[in-house]
Amino acid sequence: MNQWEVFVNDIKELAEDADLELTIRTLNAGIHKYTYKRVRCQVSSDLKKHADQLQVRLGRGQLSASRFSIKVLDEVQRLPEKYR
Repeated sequence: MNQWEVFVNDIKELAEDADLELTIRTLNAGIHKYTYKRVRCQVSSDLKKHADQLQVRLGRGQLSASRFSIKVLDEVQRLPEKYR
């Protein structure tokens, strides 16, 4: 199970069971802690629906009481092919 974190302005941005494109960061212990990824994903307020967990922070960094489960569908590449 992976632990992820997302920053949003409003919890309503996390529409359940819809394909979302979010920038998330890992909270897993180790050398790659706090690395960011842009991903296509699905989230659910049912914590047992997906294997990974998502922690939510609001605009100024306040930790929200809302928790979600998350399923990462695909990583979105933001750099053009010629720069990779």
